[in-house]
Amino acid sequence: MTQLKRCALAGVAAILLVAPALAFNPGTESRTEATADTAGSTTVCENGSNDGTPCGDSLDCTGGGTCTDIADVNVVARGHLTIIADTQPPNNGWADTSYPAACSEPAAGTPSDCEHKDNSLLTLMLEFSLNGQRYVFAESFKQLPDGGSCGSPPCDFSIPNWSIGGGTQSGWTQPAVESILAETAASFPGDIVRIRWGGLPPAVENAVGAVVGKSPSQRIALARSDEVPTCTDATPCNHGPRNDRFSDHSGGTDVLATVRRYKVDVAVIGP
Repeated sequence: MTQLKRCALAGVAAILLVAPALAFNPGTESRTEATADTAGSTTVCENGSNDGTPCGDSLDCTGGGTCTDIADVNVVARGHLTIIADTQPPNNGWADTSYPAACSEPAAGTPSDCEHKDNSLLTLMLEFSLNGQRYVFAESFKQLPDGGSCGSPPCDFSIPNWSIGGGTQSGWTQPAVESILAETAASFPGDIVRIRWGGLPPAVENAVGAVVGKSPSQRIALARSDEVPTCTDATPCNHGPRNDRFSDHSGGTDVLATVRRYKVDVAVIGP
């Protein structure tokens, strides 16, 4: 039987998205650059006709390649990341099957009016096996980004940039709420959550780094992320024109959480 080790991932929320402020969700190119810079590495072309060539942006890549890879990447483990987002207004109890008060439905560019930071819960669980042992890192978050009370909604959900390793790791600049994870409140059609090259805050990075091994200047990031369809309702994955990958429970009176799951490669970044 494999040994199960559980460790807290304090502050792991920023593993999800690192984004420029004007976009619903980042392009992989900007996140690749941020991760490479903090690890003292270089971005390189991926696919195309000059695969592996150093690049500043995708214009430097030929034959359909993109500037979305990093020169110094050592994949140390493969596993799964599960993301659970839920909205819990006050007075919602164990036996309730809908919210006690009506909440507005989220729409493009607009979360539900019940989604403020006192009512939003975010849980992440990173699992991987290494050297015959299974590791599970998990944590739940409320009142993001700073743990303080909301006061008078709407309030800031966004996790700002933080300093790490002599550089700046990009934070989660979009609201850490269920309708964003469910993409219901996406501002533009086709906006999706992408987590490849997602970075870890320092406390989390220390916990994972102690297991996989890294130098002080190296970073831990997710080098691959392939979504695993995860269904949590009777109509599998809310099959429809918008979504066939997960069940969207971000509706205004839906008490269930939205769950998304990814296959990930845990990598040490940097020379």
